[in-house]
Amino acid sequence: MIAYFKLSNSIKSKHEAADLARLELESLLGQAAKIQTVNNFIEEFAQEPLRAFINGSPNRFQDVVAYELPYGRIQGYKTELDNFPVPKLARRLAYTREIYIVDSGSEPDVLLSRIFPCGKKDMNVETYKADGYVLLRVIVNQYYLEKSQYVSKLSRNEQEIESNASVLLHYPISEIYRIPASSTLSVGKRLQDYFAIREEPSLYLTHYMHPYKGKFHPRMARALLNIVMPQDDGLVMDNFAGSGTLLVEASLMGLRNVGVEINPLSVLMSKVKCECLFLSIKELRRIVADYINRLRDQGTLLAKEPEPTYEVRSVDEVRLERYMAGFSRLAPSIRAAQRLLPGKHGDPYHDFLLLALSGTISDMTRRTSVDFVQAFENRVLNLYRRICLFKALNKTLGIVPARSMAYVGDARSLPKSIEPGTIAAIVNSPPYSVALDYIKNDFPQLVLLKLANSINRLERDMMGNPRVNYDRHDIMKRMESDTDNPLKISQKADISVSLLMEAGRLKEAFRCFKFFDDMLAALKEMHRSLEPSGRAAVVIGRNNFKVNGKYHNVPNDDIIEQLAAEVGLNTYCRIDRELQKTSAGNIRKEAILFLKKS
Repeated sequence: MIAYFKLSNSIKSKHEAADLARLELESLLGQAAKIQTVNNFIEEFAQEPLRAFINGSPNRFQDVVAYELPYGRIQGYKTELDNFPVPKLARRLAYTREIYIVDSGSEPDVLLSRIFPCGKKDMNVETYKADGYVLLRVIVNQYYLEKSQYVSKLSRNEQEIESNASVLLHYPISEIYRIPASSTLSVGKRLQDYFAIREEPSLYLTHYMHPYKGKFHPRMARALLNIVMPQDDGLVMDNFAGSGTLLVEASLMGLRNVGVEINPLSVLMSKVKCECLFLSIKELRRIVADYINRLRDQGTLLAKEPEPTYEVRSVDEVRLERYMAGFSRLAPSIRAAQRLLPGKHGDPYHDFLLLALSGTISDMTRRTSVDFVQAFENRVLNLYRRICLFKALNKTLGIVPARSMAYVGDARSLPKSIEPGTIAAIVNSPPYSVALDYIKNDFPQLVLLKLANSINRLERDMMGNPRVNYDRHDIMKRMESDTDNPLKISQKADISVSLLMEAGRLKEAFRCFKFFDDMLAALKEMHRSLEPSGRAAVVIGRNNFKVNGKYHNVPNDDIIEQLAAEVGLNTYCRIDRELQKTSAGNIRKEAILFLKKS
């Protein structure tokens, strides 16, 4: 039996095709699979077994393979095995768009029932037969999940969700001869025209639930999980969980997962994004409608009340008033809306509405003239329709989401509930020491919803926060310490910090050292929590500081690799890549470190 893996046509860089796509196949298929590169599928049609499938009807197989091929020198991969775990591959693969399984003899339906019994013919599976061979074409789940972003964009109600989900499920088989409209056309586009756009959607389904800067790329997160965690049993962790991208992907892949994040709003995002997959549509519809009606009634009462002449404000609220136009007008409505929430914190329906409320605040910081109740209704119904869309797609895809846990905690000292040796694999992307001010983006929601006791303390405790000015005496004392000092473990760390100090850039030098020190503590916790021989994938970028008119490169990746080796996490593979756009903090290069617990 031979399998061909056609890569996604939205692959953006060489390393995605040559490294990540290949590594996830090698990991999922095991050492017995000798993965070979397919540079051009035309060459494969010149030999058996694909030569037997030239021509045919109604969809000529050569046309199917040639449809929406990726750019670059690599179009796919192939390998031979006695048997392929097709359900697992369809559920988990990230960079592969479709799989072609070829076997000798038998009938297509017999092969389908044997190796992919959960497939739906003419939706995510198509069958072919030629002289002496049968072939299954399998569209992987990731294709439908990513493209569903366009269904969400163009569907205004539940009926359109169902109809458009059906269009998506049939599209890769029924529409291969369709000529799409121009991607620049602004009026008159149909849903199918969006499916043909070569881009990597990242806000599909629950990934969209709340605005968040610096998100993990869902497709990359999925691929990294496949590489470090090929088995289905075990617990995966992201100890820098952010908005929960890794957790959502793990849940959709059927992998139990846990996230740790110091920002309580981010933890709320993670919980809701994953718990939404299990909610009852009927119950959610009732609760949302009832809450909107109560909110409208409360809004009418608020409009009749006189403006308060004086109100005691916390330090954070005073700061927010300077930061956010319309604070005084918005705050009473937010407080009233929060009081009306059904249930209590931890209840999935309560948290769903709370996150929608937080997203509405974020929306209104940019559009203060919009009516609050109308803005909330627009957002919460959008989120509700995304849950409906997942349920509609899942009638065909048959995803059984895994349960997720998310804790407010510190990567430098993990919660006690994460016991030593209980984590099978870790995937994370730590903050890059000067890249993004995560608290600034969430500041209005954290204050108005009172999700954090002290914003100043949260800012001080968050790793890599560019707003924090560290105490010079404390930092200098730690830099001279002989105990677990990153400057004495990594010569590159010592050189980078020393250069900044010699140039008078003390603030940047202290910030870099604190980041290395914090990462050393986090790496120790990763080692402690991993199972014996457990693996981790860490995505880390390089910073650039201008010193004496020239940019000084701080090799965070090399330094973290050295610190990881010190605690017993040894690199067994590494991918270096150039970033495609200028990022905050002058991050131009990034590395993916694959570590194994010794």
